[in-house]
Amino acid sequence: MHDANDVESLDDDFYGGKTEEYLMDDYSDDYDDDKNNNDAADDYVDGADDSDPQRTEVNFSMLKESDIRERQEDDISSVAAVLSIPPIAASILLRHYNWNVSNVNEAWFADEDGVRRKVGLLEKQVYKNPDSKKKLKLACGICFEAYRSSKIHTAACGHPYCFSCWGGYIGTSIIDGPGCLMLRCPDPACGAAVDQDMINLLASAEDKEKYDRYLVRSYIENNKKVWRNRH
Repeated sequence: MHDANDVESLDDDFYGGKTEEYLMDDYSDDYDDDKNNNDAADDYVDGADDSDPQRTEVNFSMLKESDIRERQEDDISSVAAVLSIPPIAASILLRHYNWNVSNVNEAWFADEDGVRRKVGLLEKQVYKNPDSKKKLKLACGICFEAYRSSKIHTAACGHPYCFSCWGGYIGTSIIDGPGCLMLRCPDPACGAAVDQDMINLLASAEDKEKYDRYLVRSYIENNKKVWRNRH
């Protein structure tokens, strides 16, 4: 079995080149567990002992990107099963609780309503797009143009925005950095979460790829303190 302490040694295709450019920018502002990326390797080495000045070499193994994604999906599935919620909702919860399954479960059973408000996870969808066959038109909440319902999309809160405005809003948030993983409805007074299904539907191919990279990287960054327990 791979040693999870060695996530830092993922291949260059994952961290190098263009991927690294948009994954690393301002990352320290979003993840409190480790604000010094230059020392990150120390947290991943198995068996390192700073008290031994004679120790100069440590053997370690590597985790592939596929290994990381598999563990991430396992955690999402675990939370979804325990809390009886869709995996897409479990993913939102885990992001807000630094991918710590135990903390998610504990908080949820202590105060489900409070957790839902905190992360923008509505229990029931407030609004559903009307049947497109009825040819109804709705005004976009950003550009205020009227569109057929088939060209309007909403989060669970029901605030309607056209596909173009959604794409611009999502694209801007992804350019801004990893904070896009906590994206909410464009309405300033609304806290409804924008989930990954909406990203996949409304974002450009390039933006979806960047979002996906941020999602995987967040799992790595926020699990540095618990990888040692994942053997």
